[in-house]
Amino acid sequence: MAELASASPQRTPAMPAASSPMLTAGSIVLAIGGLYLGREIFVPFALAILLSFVLTPLVNWLRRWKVPRIAAVLIAVSMAFIVVTGIALIVGRQLVQLASNLPNYQTTITEKIHSLQTSAPGGGVVDAVTTTMQDLGRELSGDEKKSGAAPSRLGAGGQNQEPVTVRMEPPQPRPLELIRSVIGPLLAPLATSGLVVIFVIFVLLEREDLRDRFIKLAGAGDLQKSTQAINDAASRVSRYLLMQLVVNLTYGVPIGVALYFVGVPNAILWGLLAAVLRFIPYLGPFLAAIFPVALAIAVDPGWTMLFWVVGLFLTAELISNNVIEPWLYGSSTGLSSLAIIIAAIFWTMLWGPVGLFLATPLTVCLVVIGRYVPQLEFLGVLLGSDPVLAPEEQLYQRLLAGNLEEAVEFAENYVDECTSCELYDNVGIPALRLAENDRQRSSIDTNYRRLVADTAISVVREVDDHIREKASSAEEPNHMAQRPCVLCLAGRTELDHAAAEMLAQVLQERNIGAKVLPPIVVSRGALEQLDLQGVDVVCLSYFHQQPQVYARYVFRRLRRRAPHVKLIVCCWNLIAGTDQTEELKSQMAAHAVFASLKACTEQVEAWIGRAAARGEAPQITAGAEQAQLAALRGLGLDTAKRQALDEESRKVAQAFGVPIALVSFVDDIQPSISDSRPQEVQAGLQGNHESPLDAHVIAAEDMLVSEDVTEDPRFADDHRVLERGIRFYAGAPLKTTSGHVVGCLCVIDTQPREFVDRDRHRLLDMANQLMVAIQSNETTTVFSSVRMQEVHPTA
Repeated sequence: MAELASASPQRTPAMPAASSPMLTAGSIVLAIGGLYLGREIFVPFALAILLSFVLTPLVNWLRRWKVPRIAAVLIAVSMAFIVVTGIALIVGRQLVQLASNLPNYQTTITEKIHSLQTSAPGGGVVDAVTTTMQDLGRELSGDEKKSGAAPSRLGAGGQNQEPVTVRMEPPQPRPLELIRSVIGPLLAPLATSGLVVIFVIFVLLEREDLRDRFIKLAGAGDLQKSTQAINDAASRVSRYLLMQLVVNLTYGVPIGVALYFVGVPNAILWGLLAAVLRFIPYLGPFLAAIFPVALAIAVDPGWTMLFWVVGLFLTAELISNNVIEPWLYGSSTGLSSLAIIIAAIFWTMLWGPVGLFLATPLTVCLVVIGRYVPQLEFLGVLLGSDPVLAPEEQLYQRLLAGNLEEAVEFAENYVDECTSCELYDNVGIPALRLAENDRQRSSIDTNYRRLVADTAISVVREVDDHIREKASSAEEPNHMAQRPCVLCLAGRTELDHAAAEMLAQVLQERNIGAKVLPPIVVSRGALEQLDLQGVDVVCLSYFHQQPQVYARYVFRRLRRRAPHVKLIVCCWNLIAGTDQTEELKSQMAAHAVFASLKACTEQVEAWIGRAAARGEAPQITAGAEQAQLAALRGLGLDTAKRQALDEESRKVAQAFGVPIALVSFVDDIQPSISDSRPQEVQAGLQGNHESPLDAHVIAAEDMLVSEDVTEDPRFADDHRVLERGIRFYAGAPLKTTSGHVVGCLCVIDTQPREFVDRDRHRLLDMANQLMVAIQSNETTTVFSSVRMQEVHPTA
């Protein structure tokens, strides 16, 4: 027993979770049953609540004029009663007039039927069909009479007997029965109307108290959610009632006026009926048109009035649906079209004709409740008009299913309203991000991931064709053929390839030549064969959350061959606008890191403009790079020999009066350095030294002098130069006797300075002497033949 007692608390918490769906379903069934059984009370109360929404603004206006609450409520209810009574009297008079003219209308209808029978094509087809049916009926009835008359003749001995007429008359009603038969049918509507008036008065008088009690009852301790639910429901229902009233008046009043001029009797009645029946969704306008159409047939001997009435209702419906309703409230109720139809059927079955009028407001309240009550969230999903899937989720679902047609339609509709850049930034890239996240959770296999990527690439190409068609139809200039000055490389997976396609499509739309290459090109062997001729920017796309190692390796290989190329990493799994991009830029030695396609394209566009202004930049082919590395290895520069170059570079720094002199080689090994600055400055300049200035000298195989790099368009936006404080640079290539450039000798200053031709010749001579000494293994006496006093550094 003790064990059972100790175990029971562990099983108890699981019960509510398991039975929660059943409890919710049972509660809903009980609520529906209670609404049906108590409809005689709930219907007047629901009508009173809706009327209170309409009368509350009037009561508040009277309260602002210092009218007491009771008096304000009574005035508002009295005015509403007067308006309703006036409308009822007008409708009653119109109905009496219509009833008195019915015999005349019957004559006109009979004449029209006869005219149709005589003027029908084919020589009275209607008459012939009618006659045939009558003959068949007589034949059938004659057979019945023959079969039923034989026994009577036998029983009567062959003599016909006249039938005896029997008449049954009800007794004269008593006075009480007469009163009950006349007044009885009126008691139910009068009782309902009385309950509605009483409920309206008390709801308006106790509005704040009822609201507080409902919040306490439904809030269950969460005051904020309850208040938001009530405010949301009140706002939506009030807006719906007000806008629907305006729409109905703009629909019913013109119809009544037009019917009057057309000549349809009782035009006021039909205008009011059209305004009231339009509260019934979808079916109301058709019901309102039936009576005027029938009356037009009955009144006019011809058919002109009928065509005018039908055209009037069709025109009014088109204008109301396509102009007035979208302008006033559109889909402000938050209900889908299917939900409105289902709600009308449900509430009509539950509460009869009154439920048909109340269907939309009551369903709006249910949708609002579903937004704030987790157990009833399915109501908002089933009945609401808001999309249940975000745009990126919708696109991802279509990509995951391989449904290219729907994906293309979705993307083209988005592009028609926005730009392709916004499509990919807000929908395309996030959809691929969902696929990558599923891949990392192992919830999507390789085949589905490949299907998503292939379908996304197809969507990009279809969108590109769609944009070109729009541009050609608008007589805009087509995209000009551009050289591929931007390489969009996929980092690791097919999803990266799809993102690179999106980036390239946006760049080409901006007349920037872009070429997309798959992930295989970033492998070691393929990188050496990559054609970088004419390339100004390389964009690496990654959905991987930690692409630092991969991107750093690719950039190191590319920087050797093309030092001028701007290197960008697009980390699509980052949140745009965070400081993480700056940290990643430093870790990957990239020129820029972006998480937004728009920011990336803007930066690329700026760089391409500068690259076009400065012309072609030097670069190294894959074969030349291998030859340089082979020539460097042939020199046999071990660690000891490289350290011996420190003293020689120190002499160069002293000779030119600069704080820094460097000897760099093509193998990216830490260069020897001489610096007269403090050690902390040296450490900052030495760390991660992959200078594009040195690489430029090696690629150009010629001297480079930049007296102020901040003014040099080749390096002014290169953070690897500016962040290290470099302002002046002069470098000369180190060339072997076989003609291969294996490194460079450079002097650097933190301040701009002038470097005249004599200084250029001196630096070049020192580089040549250093190379001769390296090849002869005599680095300690490299400058022995150079008279240092002849070197006059310029400040």
